[in-house]
Amino acid sequence: MTDTIEFLHHPTSQPCRAVHQLMLENDIPFEERIINLMDGENETAEFKARYNPTGQVPIIVDGDFTLWESSAIGFYLSERFAIPGNWLGRTMQERALIQQYTHFHSTMLRRGAGAFFYTRFAECIWGPRDYSAEIAMGRYMLAQSMPILETWLGRHDHLCGDAISFADLLAFHEFVSHEAGAIIPASEWAKFPRIRAWFDRLAERPHAKAVSGMIMMVGAMRQAGEAIPMTRKSSLAKGTQIRPDEGH
Repeated sequence: MTDTIEFLHHPTSQPCRAVHQLMLENDIPFEERIINLMDGENETAEFKARYNPTGQVPIIVDGDFTLWESSAIGFYLSERFAIPGNWLGRTMQERALIQQYTHFHSTMLRRGAGAFFYTRFAECIWGPRDYSAEIAMGRYMLAQSMPILETWLGRHDHLCGDAISFADLLAFHEFVSHEAGAIIPASEWAKFPRIRAWFDRLAERPHAKAVSGMIMMVGAMRQAGEAIPMTRKSSLAKGTQIRPDEGH
């Protein structure tokens, strides 16, 4: 292990932004390496062999130890740098609740990313197609997830208790992307006032705007109809695709 973590990421990625903000808020020393997702740097055989066989980011390298998956990275950083216990849990039960959320996140809210990706980015990779089925699936996952989050936020100020945790950062950055892409209309937000208030509070936290700056800029570009040049041929939101040719 070394004093400084190497952080491989891209600022348009929701899980990357969650890890990035966690490190910034806790003064974790790191050197960043931005991976060129637009041109598929992460999809090369060399990258997969060296860092992550799935080709996904974020990734951290701590000396000769390499770790991927944002939730695993969060728990590792918590122990490695002894960050305040609210982030990943002080007690067995707090840790269990945060772990519970991370599992829920990966199978529910994270899959809602398809609504954003297929609305704003898919045609930059595969050109004009009918992406309505993928968008509908993403919106369905959002519709399934948001009532659950609204219920949790009726019990506490944050998703896993009264203090902010890494669970909040994971969820927050999903909604940042939906804001960037104008995916959730005001009429839908109105059904979930607790999520909206929680989101607005988190948006004012240290580093939130800086970490989210690029995705907000890119989202605005896509809303304006500007193309984002990409040479990659695989999905940027793995697990949300329906067509087999979009998965690899």
